Amino acid sequence: MNRAVFLDRDGTIARDVHYCRRVEDFEVLPNVPQALRLLNENNFKVVVVTNQSGIARGYFTEQTLEQIHQKMKDELAKHNAWVDAIYYCPHHPDDGCDCRKPKTALFLKAAKELDIDVSHSYVVGDMQLDIDAGKALGCKTILVFNDPPTPITNPQSPDHAADNLLAAAERMVSDLSVTNTVIVPALNEEQGLPVVLEKIFCVIDGDYEVIVVDDGSTDHTPEVASKFPCRIVRHEMNRGKGQALKTGIANARGENIIWLDSDDTYPADKIPDIARALSHDVDLVYASRMAGRDKIPAFNRVGNAIFRLLIRGIYGFEPYDPCTGLCGVKKRHLKAMSLGSKRFAIEPEIAMKAGRMKLKMLDMPIDYRPRIGQAKLNGITVGFEDTLMILRLLLWRPKNGGRDE
Repeated sequence: MNRAVFLDRDGTIARDVHYCRRVEDFEVLPNVPQALRLLNENNFKVVVVTNQSGIARGYFTEQTLEQIHQKMKDELAKHNAWVDAIYYCPHHPDDGCDCRKPKTALFLKAAKELDIDVSHSYVVGDMQLDIDAGKALGCKTILVFNDPPTPITNPQSPDHAADNLLAAAERMVSDLSVTNTVIVPALNEEQGLPVVLEKIFCVIDGDYEVIVVDDGSTDHTPEVASKFPCRIVRHEMNRGKGQALKTGIANARGENIIWLDSDDTYPADKIPDIARALSHDVDLVYASRMAGRDKIPAFNRVGNAIFRLLIRGIYGFEPYDPCTGLCGVKKRHLKAMSLGSKRFAIEPEIAMKAGRMKLKMLDMPIDYRPRIGQAKLNGITVGFEDTLMILRLLLWRPKNGGRDE
């Protein structure tokens, strides 16, 4: 199920114009696009629930309301932000309907249609009726004060207060508790990235966050990523896969860090299995390419075999494939490793240091697939980097002499 933020419109998203009846009078408040983008990136469904009795009073039509809401969507889209749905009550307060806030019919309809868990959701608005509706639903509530504060006389007080929607969004994100962070480093992967992200979001739930680290792409990779509910961190120029992964780790909130390449060569449906293993006393999971190795260029296969023998023999790394691009490691161990790789030697470096740290490891066999898009990996360059890393770490030892507890 999804967690959501149910937002009031007037006074919360938009400037409060008395019975806003013209498209030109509708104005999105400052910082609102940034607030909604933050919620989008952190996997909240953003749902607008608004009372619009101006329809029943004859001040404007439902067609005009649709045009106003389209203007709102267009303004948000300029900042890569969006709302997932809009629900409105067109009735007069005297009509006695079940959909006018603080009644909850529209919220419950949204919860059913969008598969929302209201117990893990928020209601945010600038009026007491928003808070009352949220309390009736069992949601957490936040009162925002964009305009002069609305006096609170009802004992149903909000859980929190904020001076604008961006502050409220930051509060909701800080309250998030995620166990697993999935990192997808990407460089000019506009073809493979949407396939990978689609597969990831089919197998994860609210206990995950997804971070795409765009490593200086010159194609449409950032625009592709922005269509998914993930966090996007950008390098202005290409810094290498190792640097991209380290950027993702530095931004991760989860204790279990899982990463995979953005070219669809690795099965995203293994992510929940890796997460479960990391949550049950396993420190490191490497997904070994046991099947499909014929899809790796012959020169690279030979190099992988040599480095596999060296890394397993010298460093005591247990899984079969220390060069795989689908891995999971507990964050505290990654921090203890003080990773130095800038490019493709990042997985071998982690493997070698994990062996020296005597981490509890799990080998997960997978079927390697042909990549989507053009390969950027040069086998000779990668082999040279891996060789240097093997030599550089010969004298490396963990500071505490073993497994980091």
